[in-house]
Amino acid sequence: MDFITFCACGKPVDETFIYCPWCGKQNRDHDDKDVLENVFSQLEEKQANDRISRVKKIESKIEALEKELGLLSKLSGK
Repeated sequence: MDFITFCACGKPVDETFIYCPWCGKQNRDHDDKDVLENVFSQLEEKQANDRISRVKKIESKIEALEKELGLLSKLSGK
């Protein structure tokens, strides 16, 4: 059974690999705390980017709705 470990870069790596296929660092025992901090910091960054992306999409939809409302109000004469 192959086990998966985490490289210092935070990516999952098969423990039989000598080098990390993601960053090229030699696969050796790392401090679990450092590895977990790296993994969670990457996760937090991805979540923050996702939130920013969703907010931008919502802003875009709101702008489109405001334009449509402006056109409707002009057409209705108000």
